[in-house]
Amino acid sequence: MIRIMLVEDHAVVREALRSMLEREPDMQVVAEAGDGESALRLARDLAPELVVMDISMPGLDGIQTTRRLLAWNPVIKVLALSTYRDRRVIQQILNAGAAGYVVKSAAGAELRRGIRAVIEGRGFLCADADEAVANDLRSQQQVHGQVLSRRERQVLALIVEGKTSSAIADSLHIAQTTVEVHRRNLMRKLEVHGIANLIKYAIREGLTSL
Repeated sequence: MIRIMLVEDHAVVREALRSMLEREPDMQVVAEAGDGESALRLARDLAPELVVMDISMPGLDGIQTTRRLLAWNPVIKVLALSTYRDRRVIQQILNAGAAGYVVKSAAGAELRRGIRAVIEGRGFLCADADEAVANDLRSQQQVHGQVLSRRERQVLALIVEGKTSSAIADSLHIAQTTVEVHRRNLMRKLEVHGIANLIKYAIREGLTSL
């Protein structure tokens, strides 16, 4: 039996979710919370296996609550449930430790699938969230593809692979000083400082496939 806690600030939504989930033979809703602070207290008292976490709540939002919850008990699984379809919001809650994301409009079969996937140790994005992420990445790639030259994109791809300036120069048959110029141009155009931040930015924004 999967022990679930619902964290959602609208009582009507919580009631609908509880009713739906408790029709499943392998799911049990052991607690409900309408805000982040209550969720943290109940999690300590009742130790649910999985928390269905809303993002937009009064006080502590779902991202802050997830971060604090998992800092206290990293074994608990968190599945985000939200109206947001923005990739950055999705990425923020996943970075906080959530294992999956379901858009509220798809909170039927997708939510049940998401719960089972996360409990089994797999990540999960519902179809709407997955589409939002893919569309935003495509837009980012198109924008940055116009900003960066072909050579800059080649250099960036090799930087992300961990290549040194010398190795990049050998690979592209250019001077090492030219590689350094491309590095500086990349950081200037993408408005980041330092190679570590450049790599993080490239991965986060999906530029590694350019």
